[in-house]
Amino acid sequence: MYAIRLELVPPPVEGGCPEAAGAAPVRTALLRLPLDGARVCHARVRAVRLREGVDGLAAVCFLTAGSLLAAEWALRAGAAGLVGPGGPLAGWSVGRCEADPWIALGLWQDSARS
Repeated sequence: MYAIRLELVPPPVEGGCPEAAGAAPVRTALLRLPLDGARVCHARVRAVRLREGVDGLAAVCFLTAGSLLAAEWALRAGAAGLVGPGGPLAGWSVGRCEADPWIALGLWQDSARS
């Protein structure tokens, strides 16, 4: 199982706040993504302030796949479908979709101490 971090950035809105999306519906959408050769087994999604200074959603998705790279590519393609035309988050963008290095290298306990 591979841990992949995902950031979803809402579209800018003139003179107002970005469009809100609930973490629970996005988590459900991630768990149902049709991924080629991979599957999201668990996802944790929460609303956060992203590095762009915008409120968005951050997720850690745990996927089964043939390799870490395959898991990353599959989630990136699936996330593109979420934010693409006709997707549940149409107009949003993917700010990050990459392997979590602390978890991938087995160092997650070390990162919690720092």
